[in-house]
Amino acid sequence: MGKQKTQRRNKHRTNPLNARVNAGVQQGVSEQNAVQPEQVLPVVQKLSSPDATERAWAAACISNLIMAGQAVRKLLLSKGVIPLLLERLTDSNQEVMEESLGALRRDILTILANLLPKISQTIDLVLKKAPAVDDEDIGRRRTIWDQAENFIYIIWSISEASDKHIRAVNRLNVIAFLISFLSAADQIPNRVVVAAGQCLNTLTDNNKDIYIEFQNNSQYIKMLYDIVDKFKDPNMILVRVLACAILVNIREAIQFTEFWDEGDDGASELNKMILPVLVESLNYDIQEAVRQVIHAVESGNVAKHEETGEVTPRPKQPLSKEEVITNLQLYIQSVEERLSTLQLSLELLADICVQDDAEDDGWEDADENMVDEDEEGWEEEGNNAEENIAETADLEQSTTSAAVNEQLIRSNPVVHAFIYQVMPQLIRLATLTPLSFPSENMLAPTVSDAIALTHQRALECFNNFLLAMAEIPSKFWFKEFKADACQGWRWLFDLANQVGASPASPAREDVLEVIVTCLWSLGRGLQQDIPVEPSDVASLFGAYHATSSDSMRVKIVGCLGPIAMRQGAIEVNKEIGVFFMQVLNNTVSGQTSPAVAVEALNCMYDVYADCNFDYDEPVFIQGGFLVQLKKLVPTIRAMVKSVDKRRNFDLRSRSDEALINLVAFNKYKETERA
Repeated sequence: MGKQKTQRRNKHRTNPLNARVNAGVQQGVSEQNAVQPEQVLPVVQKLSSPDATERAWAAACISNLIMAGQAVRKLLLSKGVIPLLLERLTDSNQEVMEESLGALRRDILTILANLLPKISQTIDLVLKKAPAVDDEDIGRRRTIWDQAENFIYIIWSISEASDKHIRAVNRLNVIAFLISFLSAADQIPNRVVVAAGQCLNTLTDNNKDIYIEFQNNSQYIKMLYDIVDKFKDPNMILVRVLACAILVNIREAIQFTEFWDEGDDGASELNKMILPVLVESLNYDIQEAVRQVIHAVESGNVAKHEETGEVTPRPKQPLSKEEVITNLQLYIQSVEERLSTLQLSLELLADICVQDDAEDDGWEDADENMVDEDEEGWEEEGNNAEENIAETADLEQSTTSAAVNEQLIRSNPVVHAFIYQVMPQLIRLATLTPLSFPSENMLAPTVSDAIALTHQRALECFNNFLLAMAEIPSKFWFKEFKADACQGWRWLFDLANQVGASPASPAREDVLEVIVTCLWSLGRGLQQDIPVEPSDVASLFGAYHATSSDSMRVKIVGCLGPIAMRQGAIEVNKEIGVFFMQVLNNTVSGQTSPAVAVEALNCMYDVYADCNFDYDEPVFIQGGFLVQLKKLVPTIRAMVKSVDKRRNFDLRSRSDEALINLVAFNKYKETERA
């Protein structure tokens, strides 16, 4: 069972850039007239006008048309707008070039490389407050922040597109350019600093080619530390979280610098530094934010508090339709940006729980000599069944004990912060809102998407914490905070019922799957103390049959394992044992996938590992499970062979192991009572 490891690139995260990016609220405010082909063609043609004013006007119009929907974008593409915009990036007129840059979202790295020094030079002059030399220089300075923001947005979009593109961006040498915005954050508009931080976060995420830049320029790392430590303005919280994310991304590079005392664990020291910022960033009331969004969209009126600067809905004088849409866009965008901050913080907190726990997928070690046709090998592994099982148990226990110093964990400030500060926030952020999974008539669809993703990230973080605590031999958290853990079990089932009753959507399915994962982790930790209610098992059975997702089914089967192991609950064990056998027998017809079958087999080995368990005689023996398992060996062997070890090495390895263990388990159970 793996922890939730989040890859922060391509997260469909809210774009925190300028307000011209569509906030999506038009869907909840008014129906716009459809753009007709005959209206688009004249605009595209004016991009080639000899009049610079008309060219600039056309580029600005296309920027707005791009946000009108997918159909309009397809129409623009069919009219050849991309090549024309590319030509306009070298336009002699500054305004035309800037408007085209704002409209264009393509791989234009060669042109960007030519623009980079020009933008950098203008920014340098602005920051130094050097006197302007002429009117053209004044014009460049007046629009430089919009130009820089659009430039960064293009780089960011390209970087998120694919690894191929990010390697191309590496060759642009943009790190120093992006760092310059963060280093002068108090002199640059916040929106541009955020854009630079987001882009740098993407570029440093699993991009080792970039690490050398930080190893050779330790002042970059020092600057990021200063942002984390010194920027206390609440409006800079996203910038601070982005600095935390960048530092986490480049932590391998940090190990080579002089920022830690000799003998200190760099990763641990970094976690201690960033944790207060991440905890602080969780202090956002999503329930209140949703109430304000609903009121703002329904009323169409928003206002800005003069004292706090907070944009909130408030009755005021009637607004024009254009003013309503503009104000709503700005307000919705502010909510989305704050939710984006939450999501990134939650990803970082979840990753803290899995650091130093990376698993090698063994791809490089896969070769043609891997166990495949060697059926005799499988049989031989099962000959000394009791020995194999005992040795495995001893090895796991000794390895775990050697790796974990419980006292150090108990006194660790990061663990303390998770228990007392982070956990309550996770429960709050995972609790549904009226906009979490709305019906088709969505008031603010982009906010709903962001809220649902926030729930998912909070639950993933919750799961990783539970797993980290379950891996400690004493499982002290589950014992000392038993009431909280048991309450968490019931809360997760209640949450699953609420989410399950919502309209179907991919986001809903993602959240449901993480909830089941949390139940699985919680069950592993609570063990005999799982507060099972009669409806719990039936709900899990129903969810298994209702889903077509293998991943979800694996997690449901895994969740049922700890429930079945409780003593004093023979009937529940029987229900689950029969269910496991049905799942395994369905392997014959192909209804059960290899991944699900492997998990069901592993559960059988754990649940019925000891004849002294009170349910072993009435369920395993009297139910004839051993006879069924023996008959399943040829089927499981054929299933294992069907898994392509090249395409899915991890599943093939687990399948091989499950088959070896099945042979050993059958032999062990045959002689266990002798």
